[in-house]
Amino acid sequence: MKRKCSTVIIVALVGLCGAITNAEQQVYTFDVCGAPNSYEPGWMPNGDPMVNGKMTLIIDSVKGLLTLKPSQELLNSTRYVSLHAHLYDLQHRYDNSDLGQSTICWAYYNHSGRGGHCEKDDYDCQTLTGVENWPWTKYGYSVDWYRNYLRTVARENAEGWWFMYHSAGGHFATDKDGHLIEWDGSPFMESSFLGENKIRPDCNARLGRPLANRDFGLGDQCNRMLHGVMADDYFLDANGVRWVDENGNLTESAISHGYDLETEYLFYNYRDNGQSDRWGGPDGGAGGFIPGDTEGRCVQWPPEDYGLPHTHKADQ
Repeated sequence: MKRKCSTVIIVALVGLCGAITNAEQQVYTFDVCGAPNSYEPGWMPNGDPMVNGKMTLIIDSVKGLLTLKPSQELLNSTRYVSLHAHLYDLQHRYDNSDLGQSTICWAYYNHSGRGGHCEKDDYDCQTLTGVENWPWTKYGYSVDWYRNYLRTVARENAEGWWFMYHSAGGHFATDKDGHLIEWDGSPFMESSFLGENKIRPDCNARLGRPLANRDFGLGDQCNRMLHGVMADDYFLDANGVRWVDENGNLTESAISHGYDLETEYLFYNYRDNGQSDRWGGPDGGAGGFIPGDTEGRCVQWPPEDYGLPHTHKADQ
């Protein structure tokens, strides 16, 4: 499931043609990466630093249909299988969340049985490459509701809308000094960044994981198709540091830090499932502002020191 990493892509925006009321088709090309952003503190703090590329999003403003066209760079940099994607309304209008609901979501249903052309178990296709003029009548799930929301996006020139996609895998959390954080099972640890977890803790995107555990489905009842499916490589931490070798043994640096293979450490999944008050909050594998990246957040990402272990105090 792992793919090779891509090069960094520079910010670009392919604009709208004509007025909103007259333009049938709106085309946006924008940067998608795993970098954090400052629009809302906490949004995208746990993205995959190696993901970086472009997404082209096309909206039929009359019919309310969505098409996605990811760049090859984006597809190449996605290290794990894609699971689902969202358009988030950042204008705080949806009543289930004060940070913006995953208002428009396509997941698991974009296949031949529901009007698409993807195989039922081809989640990469369903999430990114197979989303064409969606939703279809045969999709059968809130079709009119989704289409009306896409018309809303079109009317607003996508201002305040954010694209995010989620994938299997994730990374170990680190504190401000770059140390791993031991999992203690407290409500705060398994919550969103707001300290809330009102619904379905068994779908949480934050959990305890031993360093040598590679099971994509660990602790997640909402993605059962991932249970027992192993990542090709052992997971890194938030800074890209590998604490076990290719055989699952502790590295010398891990030993000097006092880490072991039995302790569970706080782990962030990229397969988060939605709202800010459930399942870990609106974190994901990668995302981007649909109108364009005015922050330059995807430029020169990941950081130059990504993958370099910090010095432990005992080593100084």
